[in-house]
Amino acid sequence: MTELDSGIPLLGQLDWLTLVLVALAAFATALFHSVAGFAGALLLSVCLAPLIGVRAVVPVVALAMIISNSNRILLFREQIDWSAYRAIMITGFPGILVGAVVYLYLPVRAIAFVMGCFLLISIPLRRLFKKRNYNVGYRGLSAVGIVYGVISGTVFGGGMILGPFLLGAGIVGQGLVGIIAALGLTLNITKSIVFGVGNLLDRELISLGLVVGVCTIPGGMLGKWIVKNSSIEVHTLIVETLMFAGGCYFIYQGFHLQSVGALAG
Repeated sequence: MTELDSGIPLLGQLDWLTLVLVALAAFATALFHSVAGFAGALLLSVCLAPLIGVRAVVPVVALAMIISNSNRILLFREQIDWSAYRAIMITGFPGILVGAVVYLYLPVRAIAFVMGCFLLISIPLRRLFKKRNYNVGYRGLSAVGIVYGVISGTVFGGGMILGPFLLGAGIVGQGLVGIIAALGLTLNITKSIVFGVGNLLDRELISLGLVVGVCTIPGGMLGKWIVKNSSIEVHTLIVETLMFAGGCYFIYQGFHLQSVGALAG
């Protein structure tokens, strides 16, 4: 299958400027991810989609986030609440499998619409959740894990749904960043395996994912320093602006691909 047929550019066909932009996107979003704990994969998908294509972005980012999350687990390992992790994954893991399998069968324009709508909806949802003062135990985390699993298996950004519930369980600061990294590692290993079995990951995309993943490491390290020395909310407006722009981009791509398909038919 050629690039034109698949809509997925081969690593060797990307020019140096595109590769530099990919590396910068990986560094910057990893920095944001380590500061806020959320939205790193979501922002990375927004930045990479115009460079590598809508279809390629989820499997490439999933593979890259294995490296990024492993790095953040190492950086924040002493603050991770593993009991909370297990409570979420007991119900979340089956949902991840379902969501990832669903993604395999979605047409490209449907992927664009789903990601675009989720990005736009997630902005007011994040603000709504932030205002709530939840008191959540491990059973509550298991309950929300079902929703987290299905959404995260299909698109990126599901970790934002967990935010208010983790805060309600008393998981904050570096502990919050650490547990999201641990959940993200399990999530993205699972998605990468499903995508590999479903022939959505080939050698070129694996190579690109590894390159992107390596570029996230210094961003994560700098992010830890920022978490320890500044407010976690300093970049919220920038993140939401990028999410809004990304949501508009994905929806535009959905309409564009639908129009192209109609003309071709």
